Amino acid sequence: MKQFIHYDAVSSRLAELSKTDRQLITPISNRLERGLAFARLYLDDESRSRWASVEEFYRRAESAYAESQMWLPWVRDLTATDRRRLESKLVLLRAMLDQQSPCAAGRAQAACS
Repeated sequence: MKQFIHYDAVSSRLAELSKTDRQLITPISNRLERGLAFARLYLDDESRSRWASVEEFYRRAESAYAESQMWLPWVRDLTATDRRRLESKLVLLRAMLDQQSPCAAGRAQAACS
């Protein structure tokens, strides 16, 4: 199973990157797209019946949200259109995650502890 990068490690890695702001847009956007895909799987009733642990989808979507939210301030030289596009994906992902979190659904006490 792929492990997610710890926030401090991501910050250090981003600080060391020599990429321009424009080059950071793509990985942030890709991460948000993956997070949205995991959130859709988590919220889909059909997925819930086919997968043993849909909570993993939630964890991956949450991780994508947290990482993207952390990366976005590093990108200072964005066009207004690019910033709105990324921020709207971030807002959409948060809204999807808030719809039915494992804790709110009262389903998986272990997932919340």
